This record gives sequence, C-alpha cells and structure tokens, in this order.
Amino acid sequence: MTRTKIAFTIVGIIILAVLFKAFQTETIEYLSRLGWEFWAWKFWLIAGIFLLNHIFLAYGWRVLIDRTITPGQFAKMVLARIGGDATASINALGALAGEPLKALFVRDFIPVKTALAAVVLDRTIHTVANVLLVLTGIFIAFFILNIPFYVIALTFVLFFIMLAFLIIVIIRQRTGIVEYLITRFPKRLVGKIMNESRWEKVRALDTEIGLIFTSRDTTRHFYVSLAMHYFPVLVSGVLEVYLIITFAGVKIPLHHSLFVYIFGLFLTSAIFFMPANIGTSEGSFSLALSLLGYSPALGFSVGIIRRLRSFVWSAIGMLILMYAGLLKKEVANAEKKDIQNT
Repeated sequence: MTRTKIAFTIVGIIILAVLFKAFQTETIEYLSRLGWEFWAWKFWLIAGIFLLNHIFLAYGWRVLIDRTITPGQFAKMVLARIGGDATASINALGALAGEPLKALFVRDFIPVKTALAAVVLDRTIHTVANVLLVLTGIFIAFFILNIPFYVIALTFVLFFIMLAFLIIVIIRQRTGIVEYLITRFPKRLVGKIMNESRWEKVRALDTEIGLIFTSRDTTRHFYVSLAMHYFPVLVSGVLEVYLIITFAGVKIPLHHSLFVYIFGLFLTSAIFFMPANIGTSEGSFSLALSLLGYSPALGFSVGIIRRLRSFVWSAIGMLILMYAGLLKKEVANAEKKDIQNT
C-alpha cells in the first residue's frame, strides 16, 4: 500500500471508531433485534440478492459482445463479473484493475481484444447508469426533504454537466476513445511509451469499441446494457436497505429506502479514494436516515450489515480469481504478454 492509501485507511478507521463510539448502545440494540434468525437465513437472503444483480450485470456485458455465447459460457461470464468486481470492494480504484481480469477470465471463448473492448464500454455504461441513479435520488429528495429549491436546482445542473461529459465520452468511443485519451498526455511521455506497433493495437481496440455504434441493432444493445446497469442495481440496492431496516424492527417506506441507498451511492462515489469506503459508507447511511428523521444509529447498523455482505462477495470473488490462477504472479506475467500480443 502507498502512504496515501495507508493515510486514508487510518482516517476511515478513525471515522468508523467515532461513529461506533457515538452510536454504540443503539447500534448493539438494532443488531440484537435481528436475532439468530437473521444470521441463520435472512442475511443470506440479502446476500443472495446480489447474485441476481451479478447475473443481470453479466448480461449487460454479454450483449456488448457480438458473438454466440452458450449458457455454460455465460455462467463463466457471471463468475468473471463476480471476480472482477471483488476488487472494487477493496478499493473503488481497484475496479479499474478488475476490468482486465474479466477479459482474461473468458479468453478461452472470447478473444481478449473483443472482451477488453466490451469491458471498456461496460465500464462507461456503468458510470452513466450511476449518474442516472443519482439524478433519480435528487428527484426523490425534492419531494421528501425540505431542501431549498436553489440547492436542488444547482445539484441538477452539476449532474447534467456530468451527464453531458459522459455523452461526449460515448461519442468519442465511436471515433477512438483510447487513442484520444493517450494523445491527451504530454507528447514526450507518449513518444517514450508508444511505438507504431502499439498504436496499431490501440486502433484495433478502438475499432472493436466502435462496433457497438455501427448500426441501429448494435446501438440497441448499448441501451439494453444501460438498462441492466440501472434497473437491477436500483432494485437490489433499495431492496437490501429495506430488508435490513425491516428485519431490525423499524418500518420504512420504499421511497425512503430508495433515498437512503442513492444517498449512500452518491457520497461513497464522491469520496471514491477511501479504501473500501471505510467509515464513509457507514457515515453516509447514518446521515441519510437522520435527514429522514430516523436514528443515525440505524444507518450505522445498515452500513455494518452491508459491509458484511460485501465481505462475503469479495471473498467469493477472490476465491474465483485464485481458482482461475489470475492472482498468481507468474501467471500475471504470462497474461500481460497475452494482452500485448492481441
């Protein structure tokens, strides 16, 4: 770990300790209300929601690949999705490192170049979907919170600017997003790293990425993938928050659960540099529920349960990657050559 990561990790642990100190008694009470039944099967019900989420997200990735995929191969894509996304639970920046692993996981039936192109598109679509989710939360907040109109209007403007930026990125993907990004770096640095062979590989990757926009039928796949990144993620996140709070013995309407989930998504996305969102995730749920008039300790309890669920899926994902041999140093060097030769 770099010194920066260590520093942010320490800050996150301090935030977590402060929150626990402040809400210790109430938090223990909420967790005790869950009872042994929760830990026996209700927790696994909540964790199981995200298996369905992974399946839908894998399908959102699959529709971007213009080739026949058998059911068995799709099952392997689901495993690749779980394994690659496990890195994001460790660090949000780790999600970028996890994307190539997905392509390597399925290289036996999808060419690495094709899979990488789909991964780049998939990540872009995921970002667009997150912006739409946050805009949904702003819309809901307009009706359930007593927030000055100018604050909500300003927030809408900021996120529409972000959405416009993402649209520009999508347009660039039609004409060569990777080459464009590389040319934004200092010329001296690009000259040292890039040669004609590497430029050819970059242009080949850009060509693969641009294939999704070559016809109305393939463009439709883009919107199908966007739907897979929006609706299942929204439903699973809201349902998770709703079930945790309900199991803790507190009644909460679905639109409040929706706001709590999206507020947490927004805050943790804004503070993406915190490793594993330590402290910030729990704090975001505490703040969201306190804004709605609930006890902030309830939000802290929600954060703890969600973190335990995240640990479960991270462990499953890392086991999948270990089984595939993608975490071994000697294999990593071979995979690196595989990508370079593609």
